Order: sequence, then C-alpha cells, then structure tokens
Amino acid sequence: MRARTTMVWTTMVLLFSLGALAQSVEVVQRTYRCAGGVQVRAVYQNNFDRVGVVFNNQTYGPLFQVEAASGNKYSDGRATWWVKGSGSAKEAMLISERTGKVLAKACKPAR
Repeated sequence: MRARTTMVWTTMVLLFSLGALAQSVEVVQRTYRCAGGVQVRAVYQNNFDRVGVVFNNQTYGPLFQVEAASGNKYSDGRATWWVKGSGSAKEAMLISERTGKVLAKACKPAR
C-alpha cells in the first residue's frame, strides 16, 4: 500500500514538474495532517493558481483556483481543495463534488 502511495505521489510530482519545465513554473509541495489521522499531500503550481492533491492513494487534479468568499479554493468540478486562514490557523479540506462528501477535514500543514 505504501509503495502505491509513493508511486501515485511520484507520478503526480513528475507530471507537474514536466509541465513546469515547459512553462518555467514554480512547484511547491506541502503535506497536511487531517482529522482522523489521515494525510493529504498537495503540489501547488504556477504561483498557487492550481494544485494537485493526493489523498487515500487517489490523485485529484489539476484543480484550478476558483472564486471563494474566503481563503483559496481549487476545483475541477469533481473535487474541491479549500484552504482558509493563515499561520497556525491555516486549515484545509478536500470535498468530493460528485457526492458532496468531505473526504478530509481539519487539515493542518505538517511542520
């Protein structure tokens, strides 16, 4: 299972990196620890205007930044990654737009 997670994560980073080479784009990787002990990894690209998210051995994205009442919200119409707050109050969640179910909540950046 761990090997599959590593493979999914490596594939996503590679795909984003190839896009970055073609467009000279900065790539920033972040790990989040969420409620229930789950982990989410996010790869932000192009000055944080899009993100790829790995959760539970699935890759979501690229998710593109969309308008939000607060925070930074990314979506592709199937999934949403929403980051609110700053510093120690920063928190994110991953939502399935197909089911309306929150997949990961209370996600805090890992230090």
